[in-house]
Amino acid sequence: MHNHAHVRHPKEVIQDAKDRRRCQHRLLYYNDIVLEWITNHVLASVILFDIALIVPLLTLNAPDTVKITLGVISGSWIQWWALPALQRSQNKTQAQNEAKAQVDHETLTYLANLQDEQMTELKGITEILRALKDK
Repeated sequence: MHNHAHVRHPKEVIQDAKDRRRCQHRLLYYNDIVLEWITNHVLASVILFDIALIVPLLTLNAPDTVKITLGVISGSWIQWWALPALQRSQNKTQAQNEAKAQVDHETLTYLANLQDEQMTELKGITEILRALKDK
C-alpha cells in the first residue's frame, strides 16, 4: 500500500508519540521499553513456571487442605505476574485505537477541506458558464 502525503499510518502517530516521550520524558520512555521487554519475555516464562509448579501440587502426598493452600498461594503468584501483562497489552491496544482514530480524523478533515475547495471551484465554473450562456 502506498503512502499518501495527506494520510498518515497509525504506526506513524504511535512512533511520533514515542519520539516526543523520548525527548520530553526520558525516564518514562525507558520505563516503557523495560516494561515491554518484561511483558514480552519474562512474564510468559513465569506463567509457564507457575503452571509447572501447580501440576505437581496435585500429586503431593499431603492433606487436601495443604494442597489447596499451596494452590492458592501459587495462583496468587500467577495473578501478580499476569495482571501487569494484561494491563500492558490493554494499554498498547488503547494507544493503537487512539492512533487509528487520530489518523481517521486527519484523513476526514483533509477530505472535507478538499471537497470544500472543489465546491468553491465548481461554483466559480458555474458562474462562468452562466455568464457565457447569457451573452
